Amino acid sequence: MPFKMEREKTKTSPYVLIDEEKNYMRFEGECYLEETVAFFKDINDWLEKYFMTDFNKFTFDCAMEYFNSSTTKLLYNIFRFMDTNIAGKKVTVNWIVADEDDDMLIECGEDFQDEMENLEFNILVGNNN
Repeated sequence: MPFKMEREKTKTSPYVLIDEEKNYMRFEGECYLEETVAFFKDINDWLEKYFMTDFNKFTFDCAMEYFNSSTTKLLYNIFRFMDTNIAGKKVTVNWIVADEDDDMLIECGEDFQDEMENLEFNILVGNNN
């Protein structure tokens, strides 16, 4: 049975959706948890297992409005893991930034984009869906 997880967002944690059947993951909202690593542990564990399977394509929509430095490191590690374990599969990251968000989120997305060699990393401004 395909894995599915959905976590509602809170004041300090993002909405998370993983739908293995649809080869899809989404983070949305804010993340400034004290225990960022613990919050994302099961997500990272699933991602590591999933990337060993025989999928053809995977999409990760990341629509974060605000995040702290520990979340920045965690996101970078997720992107880097996907980038280095792509093995001929189509993996797309959509970095989604609303029009009213400041340039910092766009610049952060550009920094992530510049570091990736194999992912299709799109920066989408003005669309939060």
